[in-house]
Amino acid sequence: MKEIFALKDTVSLIQAIEQIKPPASFLADTFFPNKMPTAMTSYVAVEYKKEGRLLAPYVVKGSRGVNINRSTSKVNMYAPPMVAPRRVISPEDVELRAFGETPVFSTVTPAQRAAQMQANDLVELQRMIVNRKNKMAADILTNGATTIKGYADDGQVVIEDEIKFDWNGKITITTDWDQAGATIYADIKNASEKIEEDTGVTPTVMICGKNIEKYILDNTEIFKWLNVPNAQNFSLMSIQPRIVSPQVRRIGIIQSLNLEIYSYAETYTDDDGQVKNFLDPDTVIIGIPGRGKELTGAITLLQQGAGNYQTYAAPLVPVYTADYLSQQLTLTLYSRFLLVPSVIDDFCSIKVKS
Repeated sequence: MKEIFALKDTVSLIQAIEQIKPPASFLADTFFPNKMPTAMTSYVAVEYKKEGRLLAPYVVKGSRGVNINRSTSKVNMYAPPMVAPRRVISPEDVELRAFGETPVFSTVTPAQRAAQMQANDLVELQRMIVNRKNKMAADILTNGATTIKGYADDGQVVIEDEIKFDWNGKITITTDWDQAGATIYADIKNASEKIEEDTGVTPTVMICGKNIEKYILDNTEIFKWLNVPNAQNFSLMSIQPRIVSPQVRRIGIIQSLNLEIYSYAETYTDDDGQVKNFLDPDTVIIGIPGRGKELTGAITLLQQGAGNYQTYAAPLVPVYTADYLSQQLTLTLYSRFLLVPSVIDDFCSIKVKS
């Protein structure tokens, strides 16, 4: 890994980072897995549609037919928000031992230490970008919008904007799910049927905040159904929790609705240093997986030492710079992306506790 830093030009680094397998991002990978080719400009066309279930019209004998309008889509032009996490290495950072080195004596030179440090930084910067995508996915799936905050070099907020889709998928419930009389199954069924009615496709995934599993297992109605002596007589749902990946658990399946249930408890650290859940602990997302897409825009940067601009059409653009006055090495990873639903009615969210 550290050998890639023998090549400092951006093109070589882009080719190198394409060989690194990115970390998983559960929400983005589930609902927005389709990677579109990178646009050659910083603007992309964001297109999504609403689907209905039209009836074929009757016609009288001898008629040549009735023209039917095609389902219209909405198209907006957006400049996908750009992220640019970076890491700086100073001589003081590489003169002493690095993490994991022998505390008394080390044969690693500062130059080798710097190369290894930047290799590790590249992986961590990529992970930060994946986390940002996952946060964007969570915002879109629960609110139909995502808020963008732009930062200057000093870390101060300079602009705030919102990308909002024409979405009305928030389901209102009558009784909180932690209450004895909660109609959890009926609420899930209503959300599933709404998606079916709007899209003509049955949703197959239900992703739950970390508190939802307890609410389901404590629910009086569901507990009664799960205790039917002969499962063949009442095969409504199956609860068999197992770990799929760190902080992702498969709770079971609701056979009557064809819904796989997952509990999702992954966290991130926000801009204020607070640890938060990607998915609110008391929120449920029900949807059709696999149809959303990820759009990426080109990155235009000033070439160091060349005095001209260069446009890179790549999802991730690593840039290495050296400041000889301050004796600092800087690695910045640029990316410009936007997650977009293909059909805006593919998902619903339920806030299960007020």
